[in-house]
Amino acid sequence: MTVFTNFHPTALYAGDFPRATRSLVIASGANAAGVPLKRGTPLGRVTATDKYIPSIKTANDGSQVPTHILTFEVDASAADVRVKGYETGEFAGEVMPIDASWSIQTLDDAFRIAGRDIFIRSVGAVA
Repeated sequence: MTVFTNFHPTALYAGDFPRATRSLVIASGANAAGVPLKRGTPLGRVTATDKYIPSIKTANDGSQVPTHILTFEVDASAADVRVKGYETGEFAGEVMPIDASWSIQTLDDAFRIAGRDIFIRSVGAVA
């Protein structure tokens, strides 16, 4: 018998605010080989390359400003990858792979300060 993991396509969503996506390029090396970037990862744009990597609050290359949320798991360990990123919507912070430099509140504040219509909500414990 084959067992599949449960996938709930809307578990990442925390409200009805309209979701829109845009095409982005994830920079080669944005993740380690064998450890893909997970759906829901907050992304920031590296100013020098105009490519995206996971947003880390303490970075100083432009990616410290979160701009998008990754729409699906991707492996950019060896090459640039074109993906879709959410540029609007409400998302459940507890199910997002947020870097430890952020809290749900500080990440939500950063999207607001950046002028983005992305809202990170605390939805409580997620089963």
